Amino acid sequence: MGNGDGGGAKIAEVQRLATALAARVRYAQLVGRPVYEAQISALVSAARLMDEEKAPWPPMVEEVLTELARTIEGAGPVADGVSGEP
Repeated sequence: MGNGDGGGAKIAEVQRLATALAARVRYAQLVGRPVYEAQISALVSAARLMDEEKAPWPPMVEEVLTELARTIEGAGPVADGVSGEP
């Protein structure tokens, strides 16, 4: 994916879409709506792809994934809808 101009455009689109999804997840957290497993899975997949391509994570993606990791590990506030909760 990282070869040529097309790869750069594709990873930029992944970053854009991941940022949009992270913003939706953040909004859901703020208003007390559930965060779904599919959303978490999509964000993690996008982050892995960015890592493989040595592309930086957008700040919103990093913030949301860090918060979700804390929540899942039980170190932070519990968000409704995140699986793995007691």
